[in-house]
Order: sequence, then structure tokens, then C-alpha cells
Amino acid sequence: MNPQGLPIYTRTSGSDFSLVIEGRPGGSRRDVGLKTFNYDPADPTMRPDLQVLVSQPLGSNPSPDVCDNMPPNIGGVPATNPPNFSITQPISDHLNDLGCRFVNGVGQPLGRTSTGDACTARTDGTFHFVCESATSPGCTQGATTVQFCGHIARQFAFPTGDTVVTVMLRDLAGNLSMPAQMIIRVQQ
Repeated sequence: MNPQGLPIYTRTSGSDFSLVIEGRPGGSRRDVGLKTFNYDPADPTMRPDLQVLVSQPLGSNPSPDVCDNMPPNIGGVPATNPPNFSITQPISDHLNDLGCRFVNGVGQPLGRTSTGDACTARTDGTFHFVCESATSPGCTQGATTVQFCGHIARQFAFPTGDTVVTVMLRDLAGNLSMPAQMIIRVQQ
């Protein structure tokens, strides 16, 4: 943890790992939405249910193109620093650009709702949600109902140093969670 209480995840490389975000219903008791990509280049209100911003640009080419995550022209993701979820087209572009890289088990830009489809594995090789119950280590807020998995490829790697990742989730009624943050620290 840093002095502000943010968890720090240290990596020796900025790529070839999965960024995993889990959620559960909040105060409204409505299910968390599953969309990781919901884009219209002319409507900044079109946003995914998973909303993730990064404080440092990802990749060596953080292009303004949205969802440029397929060969031959894979681009990076621009930074939004400080994190700001205002309803503007550039921020909606950033949310969708990173969001489309979070896919379910069949490559669709959606969250995963079944532990059998989870992207996190136990040491015995079985897959599960990290917070599969309120008694799971470090999971005092309740069991996860959705997991979002984004594989971080070399073309949109985290840079050396600290990158603050800020996340909000939207439920099916359109309610947004409070922002949560973590630090991805890539050592030189």
C-alpha cells in the first residue's frame, strides 16, 4: 500500500499479464452491467459499464484511435491525469479504448458472470473469482458477481514506474460506483 492506502501491484514487465477487476451490486442492489465497450464517436454519453482510466499512457503509441487493439495497427491508450469522468468525448474515447480490451471467454467486450469463465486460477489450476465469497482473503465487502479481464499486450504495456488505475462500475439502472484505485508499478 502507498501512504494514501492504494494497493500496489508490482510487475517486472509492463505487459503479458491480465488486469482483473471484480464487482458486485452496490446500494441499489441492481446487477453490475457487463459492457466493456459502448461507443459512439459523436455521443460522449455512450460509455461502457466498466469505466477505467490510467494516469500514464499505455504503450509506445497511445493513439487517439478508439479500440485499436487488433493487428496490424495495435495502438496504446491515452492517459487521463488526474482521473476525471466528466461527460466529454475525449474521456469517453479513453474509457472505450481501454474498455474494449477487457473481454469474456469468447473474446466479446463483456464481463464474466460465472466462476467457470473466470480468468483467475487457484494453485490447483481451477478457475474462480478472486472474491468468490465474503470470507475469501481480503474480500470483506461480499462476493463478486462479475469479473472483467483485460490481457495487457506489449503494444499497450504499462510504462516503467507507477500508473494509477481508476475504476468505476455502472449497474443496470445506470448508477455509478464510487471510484476505486490501484497502482500498477513496473520496475526497471
